[in-house]
Amino acid sequence: MHYQSVLVLVISILFTNECSVQKKHLVENNGNINKIAVLENARAAHTATRLADGNVLIVGGMQRNGVFYDEVEVFDADKNAFVKLKNKTNKKIVSHTATLLKDGRVLIAGGWSNRDKPENTAEVYNPKTQRFAAVGNLKHKRSGHSATLLENGKVLIAGGSDGDGNLNAAEVFNPETNAFESAGTMQSARNAHSATTLKDGRVLLAGGEKKRGEISSDAEFYNPRTNTFTKISAKMNAVRYKHDAVLLADGSVLIFGGSDSRDLRGRLKSAEIYNPEKEIFSLTKDMNAARFKISETAILLKDGKVLIAGGSEAAEIFNPQTKSFSPVAGNFGKSLHYASVTLLKDERVLILGGYEFVRNGEPTSTNQAWIFEI
Repeated sequence: MHYQSVLVLVISILFTNECSVQKKHLVENNGNINKIAVLENARAAHTATRLADGNVLIVGGMQRNGVFYDEVEVFDADKNAFVKLKNKTNKKIVSHTATLLKDGRVLIAGGWSNRDKPENTAEVYNPKTQRFAAVGNLKHKRSGHSATLLENGKVLIAGGSDGDGNLNAAEVFNPETNAFESAGTMQSARNAHSATTLKDGRVLLAGGEKKRGEISSDAEFYNPRTNTFTKISAKMNAVRYKHDAVLLADGSVLIFGGSDSRDLRGRLKSAEIYNPEKEIFSLTKDMNAARFKISETAILLKDGKVLIAGGSEAAEIFNPQTKSFSPVAGNFGKSLHYASVTLLKDERVLILGGYEFVRNGEPTSTNQAWIFEI
């Protein structure tokens, strides 16, 4: 009996140690997040766009409500440092979009420059001259819109709010003429929705706010070949806006987080996958944290997993093989709402800015930046 008890104890210890090693190994495989340099300006609802040379252009954003920026910074990926550009944007801007064009320039469109109504202005940054040049105006004032690079090099601008109501109008930026062209009418008005380019070139637009307080669970396609929108008969399993979506390696789309009409109190942990072949939405396991205000904060990694790094104090990884989420080592120390998450050329990920809610106070942005790496 004594030897049997010792043997059972040894096996139990070995099993426990093996499980601990496996658990530790799993966390290590998920990578880790570490603080690096700080921005000159604390920013949220800014944009961070990787340029052709691998550096990251950081435009606009706000320190707090009403304090917006026209100052621009560039993240030097080799030095892990931020450099302030001499030239500024033509307007102080927040909640705009920034899209890397195929010729290397960056289109900056819409957003707010004051607290009255969003802008219909647009400008283009030329990395060769480091200057911003105004281009033709948008056909509508917009914020909360999506901007999606199409296979033909044009940019689809869809939905958003004009300050009076949410839009079902869409337009396309033509980089050859530096002008915006009509792209027809969406099947539904959408504000703070997601827009994901599928492998066949169509764009999946999902969720968003239809009108004040009415959040959507429906979706539609934009077909750039026909310049038309088509409604999808299937609906998401939850109403969502201020959420995010990312194209997975197999061509399906992971859609997650966001909120219902209650905003902060209605934040979602749930996630689902859209299968474009079967045209269905299927629930997957929940995230570890409820997240919203996370547009474009998910990154598809080279191993096919997805890094999600906004809207919470910690990041997590979605594994498409197990269809589950697991935590990443490291912590931001605050919930990063409207932060930016940018994949670098060396497969590291730059996470910067964002704001946290302050009890009985005004939301305040951070100037801190972090790097995620395996």
